[in-house]
Parts: sequence; structure tokens; C-alpha cells
Amino acid sequence: MIIGTYTIGFTIKTNNNITKNDIITMCKLLNSKDEYSNLCEFQPENICEGGILFKFKNNFDNKLYKSVRLGIYDESKGKWYKINNNYLTEWIGNNDIIFNKNNKFTLFLKSFNGAPIFTLKELKLWVECFNQIGIVKVGKYPSKKSLINN
Repeated sequence: MIIGTYTIGFTIKTNNNITKNDIITMCKLLNSKDEYSNLCEFQPENICEGGILFKFKNNFDNKLYKSVRLGIYDESKGKWYKINNNYLTEWIGNNDIIFNKNNKFTLFLKSFNGAPIFTLKELKLWVECFNQIGIVKVGKYPSKKSLINN
């Protein structure tokens, strides 16, 4: 039995405009957490609705997949930009707006192919990091049961 996560996460609201640089800051905040230090690093994901990708260490065959999808489907609320190999040089210090101020987005959580499932403890850690870049959680966390798909 393969266990993973494939579910709606929680809704976030932007308190201010969120830029490319803010997303890099979010990735750095997640990278600094002890819970992830030996497991993975984070980077923006090259998907149309926006996302933050877990880049697992020791994932030589690139099978492990885990992502927080940001749910940017309406360009009046925000825009996700293409991610290429030079994304760091293009995103660090860049004030291009990703999320417009005072908008809500619903996250989608995915983990496949043996990547660890999402936990409520982990989602609370993400909320702490989101808060530091001007994004707050609104509404409920997903149920523990919904975080496990088999």
C-alpha cells in the first residue's frame, strides 16, 4: 500500500503584496527549520498555479515528490512566473508581485512516491513561515484523515 497526501490544504490571505523575493524568503525560512535540515530544501516550483517544492536530499532517482501548491488561478489575484535554472538570480531582491494584497488562495498538498505525508504539525510550521512574509491562515486546517491517501 502506497501512502501519500493529495488534498486541499487550508486557505491563506495576503496582508500585503507578496513578491518573488518574499517567496525566496519563505523558502529560506523553511530551509532554516530543524525539522527539514537533514531531509530537504525548498524552492519555487515550475507549475502554472504556483508552488513550493520539497527538494529531497538523497533522492537520486527523483522519485520522491512533495509540494505545496499555491492556487494562483486568477491573474486578477496574482501571477506565478516561470521557474528556470537561474531562478535565484531572477527572484532574489525582485519585487515583481506574485500575490496581490488582500486576496485569498486555497493551498493544495501533494506527496507521492514515498515522500513523507503532510502532518498538522508540519502545516503549523508552514503557517509560522507564511506569517513572517505577510500571509495568514484563514479557516481550518485539513483533517488528519484527509492528509493520508492510500
